Amino acid sequence: MGRLPISMISLGIVLLETSKGVSYGVAGTIAASFAVAAAIGGPVVSGFVDRHGQHRILPLAVAAYTVFMVGLLVSLDMASSLWLVIPLAVGAGMMMPNFGSLVRARWAYVLPGSDGIHVAYAWESILDEVVFVIGPPLATVLALHVHPTAALIVCVLLVLVGTAWLVPQRRTEPAPHGRSKRIGRLTILQPGMPLVIAAFVFIGGIFGSFEVVTVAFAQEQDATSSTGVLLAIYAFGSLLAGFAYGAMRSPQFHGRRMTLMLSVMAVVTLGFPLAPNVMVLAPVAFLAGLSVSPVLISGTALVERIVPAAQLTEGITWTSTGMALGLAIATPVSGVIIDSRGAHTAYLVTAGCAIAACAASWAGSRGVHRAEVRALQIIAAKSAV
Repeated sequence: MGRLPISMISLGIVLLETSKGVSYGVAGTIAASFAVAAAIGGPVVSGFVDRHGQHRILPLAVAAYTVFMVGLLVSLDMASSLWLVIPLAVGAGMMMPNFGSLVRARWAYVLPGSDGIHVAYAWESILDEVVFVIGPPLATVLALHVHPTAALIVCVLLVLVGTAWLVPQRRTEPAPHGRSKRIGRLTILQPGMPLVIAAFVFIGGIFGSFEVVTVAFAQEQDATSSTGVLLAIYAFGSLLAGFAYGAMRSPQFHGRRMTLMLSVMAVVTLGFPLAPNVMVLAPVAFLAGLSVSPVLISGTALVERIVPAAQLTEGITWTSTGMALGLAIATPVSGVIIDSRGAHTAYLVTAGCAIAACAASWAGSRGVHRAEVRALQIIAAKSAV
């Protein structure tokens, strides 16, 4: 419940603004301000969580998020100036907690160094897909059929309920590490992390460009009613792969598996700009979706292995930040190409991001492998003791 708003807020902002006659450009600017702020603020909040504990930081962050969101709601409903609206959107984005990272950190704490973490991360990836399948239609129904502000109001309530449900579960909460164990490299500069995050930026670019280009492609093909089906097929492929991948044996080296699956993704995604119609695009989208969950699961497991436990929540949040930044960049770029060249050409952005993500993973493969080997040696030494 706590993570469901990540798939609803930006759409809720756009629907609320356009219902008042505001242009898509202005509405998109406000939504992008929230998304970029969330991408930047997520690791900051997660860093405080690592140092001081979820039960201390999460209520404070959510209280600030609620204040900013209520202010944003009121200012949007009153058609206030962008000089007021955008700072409120930025504040809400900066303070919104990343529930996916918080829960994944709990799994790592409960199942340290076991194969069960592989299954747990697969489950989390499945939940993320469910969130992005349920969230956008829910936001649309609330905004169009209940009240223009209803989607954003529900987002506030969901975060409050999710927080109230999660915080009391102290048994699974990782112990705070304080400042003393934070001495050393920044999380983003840990061995292997820079190129892992770069890969996740391009992965976010795949998701952002695919969604907007598919909408335009369906319109060009006079098959607008197929838009939701195409996006659902892509998500269903990822959902199915999440179940299958979670049932498989955990790989010894997650970095190699992530690079392999990104290579598969890059090859399959090349089919998007080549698809002549919706009927051909549908199976290509399904095949491309099959590689999504394995990439995200292995990537998260990789970060869990190579990042020190004292920085784990922040480390996992950086992957979400990378994807959010990639999405924020690729979506408008794809829009510009759609307007000038058409959807077929714009699918090259999707394919290009997939190839770039694969290249970043291959470029960092040696450093990532060394970091994984070092981490496994530490785990083995601790087990021997």
